[in-house]
Amino acid sequence: MRIEALTFFRFLAALIVIIFHFGTSTDLAKTFSPFIISGSQMVTFFFVLSGFVLMISHYKKKDETLQNFYLSRIARIVPLYMLALFLTLYFEHDAKEHMLSLALSMGFLQSWFPPYAMNLNIPGWSLSAEAFFYLTFPLVLFIIKQSNIKIFSLILFSLLLYLFTQAILSNYMNHASYDQLPAIFHDTLYYSPLFHYCSFILGVTGGYIYVKKPHYFHKKTFLSFFIMSFSFFITYYLLQHPELLNETLNTTLAYKSSFYGLLFLLFILSITYSNNFIIKILSLRLFVILGESSYALYILQFPIYILYNEHISKYLNLEGSNNFYAYLFILIILSIATFYLFEKPANYFIKNKLPLYYRKITNKRTLSLH
Repeated sequence: MRIEALTFFRFLAALIVIIFHFGTSTDLAKTFSPFIISGSQMVTFFFVLSGFVLMISHYKKKDETLQNFYLSRIARIVPLYMLALFLTLYFEHDAKEHMLSLALSMGFLQSWFPPYAMNLNIPGWSLSAEAFFYLTFPLVLFIIKQSNIKIFSLILFSLLLYLFTQAILSNYMNHASYDQLPAIFHDTLYYSPLFHYCSFILGVTGGYIYVKKPHYFHKKTFLSFFIMSFSFFITYYLLQHPELLNETLNTTLAYKSSFYGLLFLLFILSITYSNNFIIKILSLRLFVILGESSYALYILQFPIYILYNEHISKYLNLEGSNNFYAYLFILIILSIATFYLFEKPANYFIKNKLPLYYRKITNKRTLSLH
């Protein structure tokens, strides 16, 4: 089950992350900041969407084994992740200095170790968190199914987990030791999978609402259009004015570490609730293609940036914003090409061909024993 309109928002979120990393000095960023450079917040959107999509995709599957689930997750993220990782290592030309970082990154463990979360391919830290979410999802799904938990109870649990997580984050961010040990505390609070798990569970909760009450969604009424439009506005407004809550509560909130998880869940639900002309436009093949290429866009941004700066930009002779726009255009084209020429074939091979090869090998070994 896939909701096409949501796919395009993955592309927009990835685009904002890229502008946050490499385009903060562009005219676009200056005009629409801070919304357009809210890259850290968009990672929270990915985490919520991941929980939502996993729940609606797997809740009603009755014959799915753990092996099939994990194989599909490996096929989804590992090939492109490894490609981006080794491209980064190749373009940086200093592999010997990154052996520990490489080992952690290859094991999707870098986000668990504060000094290494942002080493090598910077966006890869979020895939380290995603790997943990994927690892635990079957258990979460099993508990939800076996307990047949009520929607209200799951909503209450996810809200309490979210509030508990944010209370810890805000407390440490306002503590004196945060400034004394900025690297350790910053990396732990912003990149540890444990502090982002609340966003994933919020997404799982939203997916549970969707599968249990499908008749509540895909409405063509004016009310659905109004709710979706209001959700667009409030999401933009709160990202554009983060200082409002700081001033109101007289404290520093962890905006970049799952704070917007609840807001993004409401945004996702507003999209699934609606079935209007905007949803139909966002479901057109062009926008779906951009959404499908969003993972490549996100994970390849750093190695392609190095490639562009070292080998391409000198031939284009562009300056300022135009230089970034040229890089972004090339990245989008390469991401779409990578999706069709590498990501999809690799996904198909791991999910369909690899099990067949494994069975052939095991059958041969069984025969040889006899």
